[in-house]
Amino acid sequence: MKQFITAHDTKKQNIGYAWVLFFIFPIISFIFAIKNYSVKKYRVFIYGFFLFYGFTFLPIPNSDGSRYKDLFEETYTFNNYFNDITEVLNGNSENSDFYHLTLHYVARVISDDSRFYFLIAASVYFFVFLKLIDTIWTIVKKENTKYFISFFIGCCFIYNLSAGVNAIRFPLAFMVFSLGTLKLILTTKKKYLLLAILSVLIHFAFVYSVLFLVIIYLLKFSLKPWVLYTSLILVLSLSFLFSSFIQSNLGTLGSTAQSKFTGYTGEGFLERRGEVRESWNWYISFNLYSNYFFSIFSLILTRLNYFKVKSNLISNRLYVFSFVLFIHAILSGSVVDTVTNRYNILFIFFELIYIFYLSSINKNNKLLNFLNYIYIPIIIINVLIKVRGDLYTANIIIFFGNFILSFFINEPVSIQDYLLN
Repeated sequence: MKQFITAHDTKKQNIGYAWVLFFIFPIISFIFAIKNYSVKKYRVFIYGFFLFYGFTFLPIPNSDGSRYKDLFEETYTFNNYFNDITEVLNGNSENSDFYHLTLHYVARVISDDSRFYFLIAASVYFFVFLKLIDTIWTIVKKENTKYFISFFIGCCFIYNLSAGVNAIRFPLAFMVFSLGTLKLILTTKKKYLLLAILSVLIHFAFVYSVLFLVIIYLLKFSLKPWVLYTSLILVLSLSFLFSSFIQSNLGTLGSTAQSKFTGYTGEGFLERRGEVRESWNWYISFNLYSNYFFSIFSLILTRLNYFKVKSNLISNRLYVFSFVLFIHAILSGSVVDTVTNRYNILFIFFELIYIFYLSSINKNNKLLNFLNYIYIPIIIINVLIKVRGDLYTANIIIFFGNFILSFFINEPVSIQDYLLN
């Protein structure tokens, strides 16, 4: 009994120290919490550090974040908000996403300082993101996954950490859709289908993904292999017709959808995308395509009887949905270019969850060991690229400062610029 009380007091004391560290140097409490991720009480410091990052966030020039910052600094009243929402409901607005309009108005009520805008955006995004990551970890935490941690890291770095603060809409919609879908796969509870559908209010593009989700949900995430393979062959053979079909029937979705489609498929936009690809370093191209093709090959190989990969109800549902997302990405790829096709990321993400889960129920499987070794250099390059990008958005103050200090020191110096100097 005495030992139990002592251990309890020690944990309580550690939490106390962690809170003190958080108010002085949030980054130290963040590292401490990452190291002790299995202890739920410490995870609040991960979230707190991300809020600090959001508050001190530095948008990259000419990025979405920079555009949102300039827009936020303009006067925005309740009448503006009401008119914008009304136009969305009438189908007359180019901005079809309720979330961004609401975020803009709420943040403006609190303060006209753009730091509070990014703080609120970070609080919403990282709350959903951490819930999703915790859900992935929870389904395998009782198993021995230490040799397959690379797949989990791949899930954590599916996006730059700055994405949900800089791009605001699509990354958050991605996380809401993924959280709802994963919970739906695990429990089949309808409330999680509704959660996934909420992603449409954040970014209109998820209407497309929700349609696939509803169909596969009605089929109870269960399709015979021959149905999946036949569907894939048909899609590969007839995908060019999908683009023509979309263009012919886009008018039925309203002027907003039509203008957005034209914006992503117009000649000028595609030319700019081509110029972007030409300016890439080799590791950028490698990162884009290696993750995609790794996901395809792992999806196929894990279902071959030769490799004796054990499955269960959850892994079968994850496999079916990942395969459907593969088809979903191919269809969208027939309409937009490779760089613009963000649905590829959705496929990669669920494939990583699938293979991570498989690794937890298959001990010492040779194929999964092999896939892990192949994926390690891929994820290392992926993480390095994403961290390098995030250094441009991270204020140097997050290394040595705290929330209180950031109110008095608002020097827009990124870590990347500081290192270059």
